[in-house]
Parts: sequence; C-alpha cells; structure tokens
Amino acid sequence: MRKVKYIIASILSSLQSVTMKNISLSLNVLYRSTVFMLIAIGFALIYNSISPKGIKLITPYRQVVVGDNIYKIPIFQPRKLMQKSFIETKVHAPDEIDLKSAYRHYTEGITLFIDTRTHEKYRLGHIPRAISIPMETFDYAAPILTNTPKDQKIITYCDGEVCSQSIDMAVYLDELGFSDVYFFVGGWLQWQENGFPLTEGDRP
Repeated sequence: MRKVKYIIASILSSLQSVTMKNISLSLNVLYRSTVFMLIAIGFALIYNSISPKGIKLITPYRQVVVGDNIYKIPIFQPRKLMQKSFIETKVHAPDEIDLKSAYRHYTEGITLFIDTRTHEKYRLGHIPRAISIPMETFDYAAPILTNTPKDQKIITYCDGEVCSQSIDMAVYLDELGFSDVYFFVGGWLQWQENGFPLTEGDRP
C-alpha cells in the first residue's frame, strides 16, 4: 500500500514539475514576443517620422464656436501633403459664414446651397434653389453631387446654432475634394427671421 502511495505521489510530483516548467516556458516565450513586438513598433514609428512618405498619425483640427458649443473640425490635406512630415500652410478646412455673406452669395445665384435637415423640414420651407441632402442620408445622396465641379462654391445649413449637421456635411464635402465649402451657422432659423426669400415643397 505504501508503495502504491509512493508511486502516486511521485507521479503527481512529476506532473506538477512538468506543469510548472511549461508555465515558465510559456511566460518566457510571451515575454520575448512582447519585447520583440514593442521593438518592431518603435522602429516602425521612427521610420514613419523620418520617411518623406510618412503619414501623419494625428489629424490636425480647427476649433469653431457655434453658440455655446465648441466643435473640432478636421483639417484635411491632399495626399501629397499628408506624406510630408509637417503641416503645410495650404491645409484647409470648411469655413464659417454669416447671414450677410450667405445672402450675398444667394443673390449672386452661382452658389450651391445644401439643406442638411430632414426632408420633412425641407418640404415645409427652405432657401430657394437649395437642394435637400439630410446628413443621415448623405452616403446614399452623395451621388447627386457626382457632376458638381470640385471648385463649386457650396454653403451648407441646418436649423441654426442648435444643430451641427451643416458643419458635419461641410467636413464630409471637404474630404471628398470640394475646395470651396462653407457652413452657414445661423441656418434656416436666422434666414427666416430676417425675412429673406424662402420656398416650400420638394423642389429647390
């Protein structure tokens, strides 16, 4: 009986020893792999920072104050500029436009106004000649702009200072390559309150 117990104890001791060795070996492999991975990441970051084809890891932003809110607008760059290791002065972002400027562009008749509110709100009233592209349906409505020249002056608007869809739309359009984009902060509310032209229905 003692012999059996001794054999069992020996087997358990051997198994425990093997298990501890396996755990130790696994931890050692994991440690080495982690070290190698961190070294590789470090070299990659260094190469990216000194390479003329390196890509910016942090997107530059421009802050815009609308009412009581502060929005960060990404500043997009052409691919060639993104490959530089510094930010060029040519970098641009959608600009804010006030009521007076928006109305002046409207009277000139060559600016494309985009209403980013819902179709229902657009139907009840909108700036004449403005097309309806609700922000939430932008991915589906974007083809509407397929034949629009990239240098076309565009002004986006929504309800007013209480919304940010016009800013979001302007950023998206800028990312798509449109170079002359503005967002009208006062929006439909300010336009209407000042008695400027308006129209109703589904058509611009």
